[in-house]
Amino acid sequence: MKGFYLIFLWMILLPATLWAQSRDDSSGVVVHTDPRLAILFANKPERGYQGMRGSIHSARGYRVQIYNGRDRNLAQQYKVEFIRMHPGVATYLSYIAPTYRLKVGNFKSREEAVKLYRQLSERYSPCMIVPDIIVINTLRNEH
Repeated sequence: MKGFYLIFLWMILLPATLWAQSRDDSSGVVVHTDPRLAILFANKPERGYQGMRGSIHSARGYRVQIYNGRDRNLAQQYKVEFIRMHPGVATYLSYIAPTYRLKVGNFKSREEAVKLYRQLSERYSPCMIVPDIIVINTLRNEH
């Protein structure tokens, strides 16, 4: 009989000590998002999405490779130099052991890449046009 009372007392007191959530109004939830999402929703009005049209996606295309070698410092130097000379053109430095590759641009067609290749081939040697997965940004503000 003593065991029955202990079980009964345990069943009454246990729910009083277990609370799944606190009862205050602070949620304590922190949401981490990609900052690029702010671009998509920056001009979003409260009713309907009217501000920006377009998308950011990837597709097959071409880039101009201006460095292919084992020297990381030289690859970084070429990258900084290229950004100073062509600030609007995207640069991509990758490492596939043991080689560093510096590729520039996002071109949908080979003909577009040839224009930049002709400018760069005198400065960077060897320089070549390579097929790659490129980033296509068609976002535009319609205000």
